[in-house]
Amino acid sequence: MWRLRECSLNDEQLGIAVGLSGNAIRNRRSKPDLWKLSDVERLANHFTLPVTACVQLNQVLLELPANLKSLPPEERRRIERQLLFKLNQLESYNHSDWPVRYLLRMHQALTNNK
Repeated sequence: MWRLRECSLNDEQLGIAVGLSGNAIRNRRSKPDLWKLSDVERLANHFTLPVTACVQLNQVLLELPANLKSLPPEERRRIERQLLFKLNQLESYNHSDWPVRYLLRMHQALTNNK
């Protein structure tokens, strides 16, 4: 995200470069919670930064619902409470794209539970 501050492209040009509208870029610059995981990956590609973390995180998120389904119900519910997301929400965000704010919320919940 720090590369955005140094970027010489205006919102329209950056939007074209990463496959978003200029309005979407403007909105995300003013409200960083609106960024999605795929947006971050496209930005990293545009700025020639490694995308390994995005790819690995996406893979783990895609596998998480199936892993939860294989657990006994009480264990699944305990983990859902820790993550602050239910199984159907995880599946929904895997299909639609993960807002960064929800990933941060999940990370903070897991960090606070240690």
